[in-house]
Amino acid sequence: SSFYVNKNAGIKTVQDLKGKRIGSPEWAHSAAVYMRGWMHNECGVKLQDVHWYQAGANDPGRIEKVELNLPEGVKLTRVSDKSLSEMLASGEIDCAIIARPPTCFLKGDPNVVRLYPDYLKMEEDYYSRTKVWPIMHIIAMKKAILNDNPWVARSLVNAFQESKRRSLERLLDPAVSRYPLAWLPTYARKMRDMFDGDPFPYGIEENRPTWEQM
Repeated sequence: SSFYVNKNAGIKTVQDLKGKRIGSPEWAHSAAVYMRGWMHNECGVKLQDVHWYQAGANDPGRIEKVELNLPEGVKLTRVSDKSLSEMLASGEIDCAIIARPPTCFLKGDPNVVRLYPDYLKMEEDYYSRTKVWPIMHIIAMKKAILNDNPWVARSLVNAFQESKRRSLERLLDPAVSRYPLAWLPTYARKMRDMFDGDPFPYGIEENRPTWEQM
């Protein structure tokens, strides 16, 4: 769902991205790691096959939050005075892999489209085949806190589990939808069933395929 291309670049499949210019808000953010990994490992588009660009998604000035140690042969250009949305619309880059739709797409720029309009079916098939459900956030604790108060970890886990239970209960309630959108509870139940009852699993073993993929 997060591949946006300029129609004038002639890109029809991810394999067409070889030799192209691809923008991403940050090299190290986890969504881009999974997308580049999918390109590299499953589609044959290696990291070195692309000229990468880093810039803010819809506003210029975004910078990397960590130091990078890029593999040999990877080309990465940082752009500070333009956004990915601007560059995609103008054709300065051919594709943007970006979690939030770029402004140019939302405003209906005729040159900017999703690479895969049928992304929902593709993503469902991908999960069914791999059981990879990309993780966005990790909670960590200082060892000193755990050493002094070993009960804290269990209390945190219990609190997050209860919070998730209440959230899912609201999401699945067909009578009082958390958001007034038609079919939202229906799709939430579909997602619940697809994930064997828990679309937000916590823990190492529950997420092992995803950890190993990362």
